[in-house]
Amino acid sequence: MTPQESVLDAVLRARGILAEYIEPGPRDCAQTLSRLFVIFDDEKLTTAINILSLETVGATMASADAAKPPPTSPPCSRTTG
Repeated sequence: MTPQESVLDAVLRARGILAEYIEPGPRDCAQTLSRLFVIFDDEKLTTAINILSLETVGATMASADAAKPPPTSPPCSRTTG
């Protein structure tokens, strides 16, 4: 599973849990939080999020570097004497 697929899977599973929670009827907050915790307290998910974060940072830095104008030399000051 790719990092994107791992994150999407976790979000969709959590969304399902939250959708069940907001349905009319009795609610069990502790059980809902436990079920969400099982989804998000996962080393593979954490690794996938870290990979995606690093990819985002790398893309942002590359984009910023591409947008920078080329370096120019400082103006030359000449004194007359």
